[in-house]
Amino acid sequence: MIGGLRDIASRTAIATVFCVMGTVLFVHKPAKAADLGGDCCADLEERVAELEATTVRKGNKKVTLTIYGKVNEAIEMWDDGHEKGAYQVNNFMESTRFGFKGTAKIAGDWTAGYRLEAEFRRAASQQVNQFDDDNQGDALGMMNVRWSQMFIGNKNYGELRWGLTATPKYDVTKDTMEFISTESGEGGGLSDTMVADFRMNDSFRLRPKGFNNAEGLSSLTWSNIARCYSSGDQFNCSTRRNGFAYWSPTWKGFSASAGWFEDTDWGAALRYKNTWADTWAVAASAGYENLRDARLQNAGSGLAGFRRDFNEEAVSAAIKNKPTGLFVYGAWSTSDTNDSNAIGAFTHKAPPAMNAWNVQGGIQRKMPWFGLDKLGESTFWGGLSNVNDGFAQGSSGVSGNPAQPVFGDASQNTRLGVMADGLIRSTAFPVGVLKATGSPCPSSPSSVRGHSDCYQVVGTDVRDWTLAFDQQLEAAAMHVYVVYQHFDEPTFSLIDSNNNHIAVPLDGFDLVYMGARLYF
Repeated sequence: MIGGLRDIASRTAIATVFCVMGTVLFVHKPAKAADLGGDCCADLEERVAELEATTVRKGNKKVTLTIYGKVNEAIEMWDDGHEKGAYQVNNFMESTRFGFKGTAKIAGDWTAGYRLEAEFRRAASQQVNQFDDDNQGDALGMMNVRWSQMFIGNKNYGELRWGLTATPKYDVTKDTMEFISTESGEGGGLSDTMVADFRMNDSFRLRPKGFNNAEGLSSLTWSNIARCYSSGDQFNCSTRRNGFAYWSPTWKGFSASAGWFEDTDWGAALRYKNTWADTWAVAASAGYENLRDARLQNAGSGLAGFRRDFNEEAVSAAIKNKPTGLFVYGAWSTSDTNDSNAIGAFTHKAPPAMNAWNVQGGIQRKMPWFGLDKLGESTFWGGLSNVNDGFAQGSSGVSGNPAQPVFGDASQNTRLGVMADGLIRSTAFPVGVLKATGSPCPSSPSSVRGHSDCYQVVGTDVRDWTLAFDQQLEAAAMHVYVVYQHFDEPTFSLIDSNNNHIAVPLDGFDLVYMGARLYF
């Protein structure tokens, strides 16, 4: 930083040195060399002051400061089975963001520090749908704080973090892909272009087959039928929470972490990252999380009127042959609920656990075609996913009316996927998809039997496949990419009050997104 120059000499002294040097250099030059205005020292002093005024400074000399971030913008072209569109989006595979990191030495091997980070939520790809191309109504606003943590660490004993910080399970389904595909000095690897989660169409409305207009869309979204309980993701279901966590030092590639978070949530994880014989890059991660906060991120469990108990697990593994660039990655996650009110109105049973798997494979290396090797590494890859029973039958525990016309539990709390009793109304779909008697759904789950306007969700299944290309522009710390993703026609299974099984036929979904991400 320029501000440190004051510790070496005064601005006047620096200017004097430059002035003397200028006299020596220009003594044999023509008279026009004196164009500095007759007072070279004053001019140089003024320029040094100007540089100091425009330079970012630290608050003190004891804490280092690093400014970092990424910009990840894309064009998304989508087809919901009838309607098509093209949006400019903030790619929420890894959003546009910026942050600050600081560290300070305490004594010996002990250090302390902080991390602050925020993201831009304008046109978030995870929030847009057929009716909203920029998510201006997002309740979180256009900015969202991602990290606000402090830490104390020792290279031999590990690190204790507290504040708004990552849970141990956070990123276990993507950090293995990051390890095998990230260039040194970058902020992320191929997972910044494409992750296993459905972050390009989560909020798009489902379209029943044969209903080809805006009024033909369901009030349910793809996230309502394919998600874990704690978040709208399918694989990377953990996040950052208020609490504290311990992260161990790395020993022969292994590291462990454990933490406690508001409100009595806890989790643990084990990770392995290593390179074997400078030939194989290998990584594996596994994590578990138990959530007891009935209001999820809002805390205040006692106000929700029911007992929360989510259990979520996830693992991933990746391996890359460095000489050839060939790699394979796989992830699996599961999420279930033992909530006191998550009981099916017709089955009188708890919902099945969500389980999901994803496999990807490809090649990443410098390619000689068309001179691409002069730009950086090129990557071709693709993958398959399956998310089974991801309808997240439960409540967020936050008071308010359901966001969609679905029948809810007695407290009418905002639902996660479907409401805690598993019921939806026939009006969740266009007229004609589900039979309706005209009599309204009763307000109490105990009196729903015999009302054909009410249906309980008992199963969902969503499958997709992807193809992707990513080109590194090494000189600019930038990547350009293009991805195609196809969703098969999902399975959506219901039963009525007489235990008759009903399958709702739905259209599939196709999308192409292309864009660039730049690290700084």
